[in-house]
Amino acid sequence: MKKILTAFLLLFAGITVFSQDLPFSKLYLFDQTLLNPAIGARYDFLTVKLSGSEQWVKLPKNPQTQALSFNMKLKNKMGFNGAILNENYGVVGNTGIKLSYFYYTKLNTKGDLLSFGISLSAFNYSFNTSELNPEEIDPALTGENLSAFIPNAGLGVYYQKKDLSLGFSAANLIPYKPNIFNTDIEPTKTRSYYVYGEYRFKNEINTFAVVPSVLFNLDEKFNREINLNAKLIFNNAVWLGFSYRDALSGETYAIHNFLAIVGFNFFKRLNIAYGYDFGLFSARNVMGGSHNFLVGYNFIKIDKDVPMYF
Repeated sequence: MKKILTAFLLLFAGITVFSQDLPFSKLYLFDQTLLNPAIGARYDFLTVKLSGSEQWVKLPKNPQTQALSFNMKLKNKMGFNGAILNENYGVVGNTGIKLSYFYYTKLNTKGDLLSFGISLSAFNYSFNTSELNPEEIDPALTGENLSAFIPNAGLGVYYQKKDLSLGFSAANLIPYKPNIFNTDIEPTKTRSYYVYGEYRFKNEINTFAVVPSVLFNLDEKFNREINLNAKLIFNNAVWLGFSYRDALSGETYAIHNFLAIVGFNFFKRLNIAYGYDFGLFSARNVMGGSHNFLVGYNFIKIDKDVPMYF
């Protein structure tokens, strides 16, 4: 029994190294408010987004993630964003909600912006032992759905100066152990820290732009990851994106992924994007790649200039 639990707990720990209470960091290219609540200050209008990811498509019961989010910036130097989130890794499930508040201020007449945000979240982690055919594996696994309810919090800071954007955020401020199995071998989930930087190069008439960006992630167990990204924007209507993700580890099967994205902006309101990523190691032939999608809507006046961020 203990060997079985140990195996599954190690798997659970491995696939959620950077999950913490935000298992949706993989969707940050489509919605950065999932990582940093303060970054919502960059949008001057109400946005609603549905994003998702289906990973390792060749595997049965492969990991799947969905997020339905919104962001609303008010005129009195404050705003709100939040999301309903769902994630499944075979027998492991994670469903929750995150609500955030941010306060922003203009630093000068040029429009330089500084924003601070805080988020509260609540997630229900579950482990469905009935999916394991427990009568064939271990009679101690009764086939019940084990779960743990976890509240938590996060914070973020965001700075914008013309075409430069910088952000810092911390997730899972209250370290915890899910205790789904009530055993000492369950991994403790620690705080995670994210540093983000972006710069926008554009021509004088704003018909073409190149937006390189980087995201660095570190947790208190010194697990780390870097994302190197680039985005090409044409006429504020069509964009192509590329991303390389590296777990900065010398292990054979550490994360080394490449992602390609294509996106369309219809009438400055409706946004649709699709991305495909794949691992850069031999196991990709067995696991397959991953599908990523976004459908978003901006509630704005049609003549308003809309910056096309990742």
